[in-house]
Amino acid sequence: EAALDALEVLGHRAEKLLQLSRAESGASLTRARVNLVQLAGTVAQEFWKDPRVNERLSLKLPDTDPPMALGDVDALAIALRNLVENAIRYGRGRVVIEVTATGTLAVRDFGPGVGNAQLRTLRERHVRHGSDRAGYGLGLSIVNTIVEKHGARLELYSPPPGAATGFEARIVLDAA
Repeated sequence: EAALDALEVLGHRAEKLLQLSRAESGASLTRARVNLVQLAGTVAQEFWKDPRVNERLSLKLPDTDPPMALGDVDALAIALRNLVENAIRYGRGRVVIEVTATGTLAVRDFGPGVGNAQLRTLRERHVRHGSDRAGYGLGLSIVNTIVEKHGARLELYSPPPGAATGFEARIVLDAA
């Protein structure tokens, strides 16, 4: 069982390194109209399959027509998936994926959040805050690289606007 756990950890690390390599190269990045509601729903469905996550994760959608953005649907899904994984791992309680009418993908948790000094370094590769935290310090670096390749912005807040605690990451895309 220990060997299987070690292989799972190694596989996860290899996946993250491959994601980072692909994101940095930008070689396979396509530009097409992406339905952000459909993208967020697909990512949420992946997480809802896990009964431990199902009750914690919710999806908030705009009341308008689904916002569209120009981008690579696979790369954006990887970025959103990394944000959700981080929120589930490091946050406590509920995690919300939100799609705004203006074309922003936001992931919010209600955990302890991070301090201002930590917030400034989260985009850097292999930066982890505390040895008690699992992970490799690649998730937000991957997200940041994908967002930059899309000419978009990654905004990080801790706590989120209007909240006392928590963490929020927003991918702000240009409308298509």
